[in-house]
Amino acid sequence: MLYESERKDMCTVVKSMYTRWLTNAAGGNLSCKVSENHYIMTASGLSSKHLWDITPDNILVVDDKLNVIEGVGKVTREINMHMEMYQNDEKIKAIIHAHPRDLMVYSCMGIDMPIVSEALEFLGESIPCLPYKLATTKELAELVGTWTSKFSKEFAKKEFVMEDIYAYGALLRRHGIIIGSDNLFSANEMLERLETNAYVHIHAASLESRGYEYNR
Repeated sequence: MLYESERKDMCTVVKSMYTRWLTNAAGGNLSCKVSENHYIMTASGLSSKHLWDITPDNILVVDDKLNVIEGVGKVTREINMHMEMYQNDEKIKAIIHAHPRDLMVYSCMGIDMPIVSEALEFLGESIPCLPYKLATTKELAELVGTWTSKFSKEFAKKEFVMEDIYAYGALLRRHGIIIGSDNLFSANEMLERLETNAYVHIHAASLESRGYEYNR
């Protein structure tokens, strides 16, 4: 089996995502660049049909033209977003698109998420929510690519407050989130950091309504 260990890792990560409410049965997809012209990615429909309980056979190996070399299933229609990120930031080797429970609040409201957690402060003051473009379309993919090109240049200049982790993401209006990183496990870690921040910010609002304030 080609890239067996990498495909096993992807199965482990996506199952953890599902059980931890970092994506849902309505979708999401993962990919990794494993060589100069080979990628591995979750096949279409694994969320609703398998509840993300999958095996390495469900992870497709494709070339840079998205021809399937190995694996069972079809290429997701959302791969165009992934390819735009790879093409606009050469440091990105892994991408996660997901529908996390708390982050979806900001996505569906169409608002940037303020950063309140120390674990994310190296990203700036907020996580942007990109303007709405219909899912799976060329327009959405190009929007993600344009944002990636701009943000990656800014990100490269940042001085890390906590640690040297190369991972960042943006909310997709009414859709979810997309994250790029230099490895799959850091992408998953960033997803968890973002979702935790969303949980904290949402629940902090109820305390603020009772008169409590953030203490800096």
